[in-house]
Parts: sequence; structure tokens; C-alpha cells
Amino acid sequence: MKRLDRYLMATVLGGALLALAIIIALLLVFEYMEEFDDIGRGNYTALGALTYVLLKLPHRLYQGYPMAALIGSLMGLGALAANSELTAMRAAGMSVARIARAVVAAGLLLGLGALAIGEWLAPPAERMAQELRSIAIHDRVTVRDRGFWARDGDLFIEVRRAVSQEQLAGLRIFQLGEDGRPLRILTAESAHHADGAWVLTEPVMTEFGDDGVRVERLPRWSWSGTLEPRLLEAVVVDPDTLPIRDLLGYIGYLRRNGLETEHYRLALWSKVATPLATVAMLLLTVPLVFGGVRSSGAGQRIFLGGLIGFAFILLNRLLIRVGLVYGLPPALSALLPTLLVLSGGIYGIVRLRR
Repeated sequence: MKRLDRYLMATVLGGALLALAIIIALLLVFEYMEEFDDIGRGNYTALGALTYVLLKLPHRLYQGYPMAALIGSLMGLGALAANSELTAMRAAGMSVARIARAVVAAGLLLGLGALAIGEWLAPPAERMAQELRSIAIHDRVTVRDRGFWARDGDLFIEVRRAVSQEQLAGLRIFQLGEDGRPLRILTAESAHHADGAWVLTEPVMTEFGDDGVRVERLPRWSWSGTLEPRLLEAVVVDPDTLPIRDLLGYIGYLRRNGLETEHYRLALWSKVATPLATVAMLLLTVPLVFGGVRSSGAGQRIFLGGLIGFAFILLNRLLIRVGLVYGLPPALSALLPTLLVLSGGIYGIVRLRR
């Protein structure tokens, strides 16, 4: 029986990897076509655009992992069913539960692969892609060309742009007293991180006192607190591209400063959900293959897998937006689609065993 288990696992893994290869090829083509309009801007060449797209592929691949696993498993197990190999396994005494166990074991391996891509490969590749494109087009490094607000103790910091994790541009810092009244406002064109502190270059300080308002230009002004450069990545980069450890660190920072954490907790649970969704998708293929899919052709199985995969993605995105609007728990918004697929797979297997 162990040989049959290994055979089933190899079939599922082979089908999933083939589906992943096809998805990678399609993503490469479509992502590269989207860059055509920017080729020629600054020093952004066709080769640079190709490098940018290749660096972004790990994150795209991570997002499409559950669908690829579903399509690949349907293809592999469907071929076994069409050749009556699954029927022969059942006749040899292999139960549906045993087949499902082998499929889940393959799913766990694929889930670990998804986790490795999402934690160690995709985040640095995504950063390199953004920096490469920004340097080529704008001749500067920009983590994300957008502003943000942050809080560090009694300081409320507005940043127009993050040049890098250790250099900020266009700052306004508001310092409040214990009664909530403003004590001072500092404005500066730039700030950099050195020796454990943020240093503002030639800031203008406006102080509010009992005797009036005083405005002074300083050569420099610095502060040290909990806003570390490594945390800025979570502020200026899409949270979905961050590894779990960075999300946990930034969520802790937000909580210490009494700030909203929902968006980042949602990204955290979405990262947790992807490997689980991969296993759930594979489990769902077992009742599908023993049902009407066994007599279907390869094209019909691919269509069914794509249909279920797209429905899963749409439901996932819908629940994320509904959760943000109506304040649903982030864990529920991120995990509910996966739990529904997992429940459907378990229910289908239980019915087959009756």
C-alpha cells in the first residue's frame, strides 16, 4: 500500500507542478505585456522590464498556488480515474479515506512550498523588483511613492514619501502634550536614520507656549523611539507582500502606539490561509474525481478547476472587502473561503464512504 500512496502523491505533485509551470508562463507573458508602455522611460529597457517581471513572479505564484494545486490534482487524479487505476486501487482494498490521506500528504508538501515562497523568496524579490524599476525610470530608489502617517509615543509623523527604509522626504511632526494640546510642530524636507535615531535636516520648529507662538529654524533635530527602519517596510510596502515575521513585528508596533491593526492582521491571516487553502483544494478534488469528473476529458477538468479556483479567489476578495467595511474579525474574513472548501471536501468524502 505504501507504494500506492507514493504513486498517488507523485501523481498529484506532478500535476500541481505542471499547472504551476503553465501559470508561470501565462503570468510572464501578461505581466511583460503590461510593461510595454513604460519601456523606454528613463533607463528602463526591455531587458530591465523582463527582469522586473521575473522578480515579481514569486509573489504572483504564491497567490495562484491554491488554484494551481486544484487544477493539477484534478488533472492527475482525473487521468488515473479515466484509466480505471483508481477503480483498481479500490478493488485492491484501498479506501477513499486512504486515497484522500495520500492526497492531503501531497497537499502538505505543496503547502510547505507555498509557505517557503511567501516567506523567503517573494518578499525580497518584490523589493528588488520595485527598486530596479524605480531606479531605471526615476533614477532613484523608492519603496513606495505614497505618503503615510505614523505614531511614535507623543509624536504624530506625516511623511510625504519614503525614499528608502532609512530616508524620508517631506515630514511634518506634531508633538502633543498630555492634555492633547499641540506643543510643537516640526517641518523638514528630509530625514535619515543614524545611530539609532531619526535626524531631521534643517527643520523649522513652531512652538506653542503660554506667551505665544515661536518659530525657529534649527540645523538639525533628532528623536529616537519605536519607529525603526525595518518597520517602515510594512508602512510603505503592500502588506500582502511581507513575510509573517515582519507583519507580526509591525502589528506589535501599532498596538503599542494605540493604532489600528486590522489591515495588517488581515494580511497576516491571508498569509496563513494560502498554505491551508492549498491542502483544502487538493482534498476537494477527491470527491470531484470519484464523481462526474472521472468521465470528463482533460479540457473539462481544467475548465472545472479554473472555475472553482476563480470562484474561490472572488469569494476571498469579496470577504476581505466586506470584512474591512463591516469590521469582521480578520481571521474570519481570511479563513472562511478556505474553511468552506475544506468542509466541502470532507463532506464529499464522507458521502463517498457511505
